[in-house]
Amino acid sequence: MNDFTIYKLVLLLAAVLSGGIVWFILRLKSDNITRWEALPRNRYAGVVLGFLCLLWCIPQAKPIVWTWMLSWLFPLAVVFSVIGFFFLDYLFARAVGGFFILTAYYMVHESFTYHTAHGAVFAVMCWTLGIAGLFFSGKPYLLRDILRKIAVSRKYKYVTAAFFAAFGLFCFSAGIIHLAAGTAA
Repeated sequence: MNDFTIYKLVLLLAAVLSGGIVWFILRLKSDNITRWEALPRNRYAGVVLGFLCLLWCIPQAKPIVWTWMLSWLFPLAVVFSVIGFFFLDYLFARAVGGFFILTAYYMVHESFTYHTAHGAVFAVMCWTLGIAGLFFSGKPYLLRDILRKIAVSRKYKYVTAAFFAAFGLFCFSAGIIHLAAGTAA
């Protein structure tokens, strides 16, 4: 499996995840927010997503770490995941932030590498996602506050859902176009 095939699959997976986020946002209401406002603090979901994000970082860290440290990258990912589980509050919100940052970086890089149509528009959408990730990582309680705001405000609900719907549709259409093209441009 080459990098271009992985990019096509990631685009389609991003479309599916965006659709799930839109579905979640549209179902979020003021009468069920008490069930969901604890999600950003969920340690179990946070440690799983955080560990996956740390695994994603290992290939990116390999070129910049010393040779003697290469064998330590995976064990350090495990150790830091365990430490995060016990000592970090809002672990899922932080993991979502890290996931958004990593996704934005990857998508922007690959969209320019493989000449995705309307790459500038896609880059702005990805940067928006990455900036949200920066906020969720730095101030993780903002994810809880946004969920509360979405539950009570129709404007926030529809603007957020529209962003993820547009992002998902763009990812889906770009994935289909790249699948139809077959080879990298």
